[in-house]
Amino acid sequence: MYFINILFVLHDVSFKLIDSINSKLTISLYLDDKYDKNTVEVIDLLEDIKNIEGGIVAKYKTKEEILDEMRIKEPDLAKILERTNPLPNTIVLSEIWLEQYKELNSTIENKLFVLSQEESDIEHFSNYTAQYKKIEQVTTILHILQLGLYIIIAVFLISISVITYSIIWNFIYYYRDEIYITRLVWGSKVFIYGPFVLQGAIYSFISFLLSLIVFVFLVQNVNAAFSELYFLHIEYKLLFLEMITFIFMWWVSGFFSSRKYLK
Repeated sequence: MYFINILFVLHDVSFKLIDSINSKLTISLYLDDKYDKNTVEVIDLLEDIKNIEGGIVAKYKTKEEILDEMRIKEPDLAKILERTNPLPNTIVLSEIWLEQYKELNSTIENKLFVLSQEESDIEHFSNYTAQYKKIEQVTTILHILQLGLYIIIAVFLISISVITYSIIWNFIYYYRDEIYITRLVWGSKVFIYGPFVLQGAIYSFISFLLSLIVFVFLVQNVNAAFSELYFLHIEYKLLFLEMITFIFMWWVSGFFSSRKYLK
């Protein structure tokens, strides 16, 4: 139970990290000079993006607004550009979920003609296709991390189940003579199952308390060390469900492993 809780913490921390990285990814759609926010094509594009489930934030910025932002970040470059202001009108997309990128890309591809298709010898995000390929590489890595975490957790849970079954099978193996004798004197299955079920419940409850104490101690230290970056809230309802699950797992394992000696 302790190590499964550690895996859940790892899962929580990792997904918060993935979400943090993903939240910093934005897509800038540079419009062709012929289009602005009042043209029908751009209005349709914005509507299609907003209709994607999940609530992608689409913010339209005029070339003047972009130049104003550049005056703050790159004042020297802004002085050069403000003479003619070649910057395009731009739609900035943010708060995109990992699962939304493919649908978003399909939506934009259908309206690709409204975007500037200028290519540059300098590798940057001036072109939507080049921009999306770079973001796709990052999101692919994040998807692999997600899948890897789920695989690790699944393998660990399966391993725990096998180990629990094996331990209880060995435990009952050493009581096989008592099981045989109890059956020979017409002892009922309930009378035989009862002690194993009771023992399993007691062992599970004690192990739950011990693992909970160690786990809470660990969590408190993690929160104290990384409170600025990450804070874990313990869900005691979830811990109670874990205890019930492990007691049930012990009971099921005891049931199947003892059947051999009850036939």
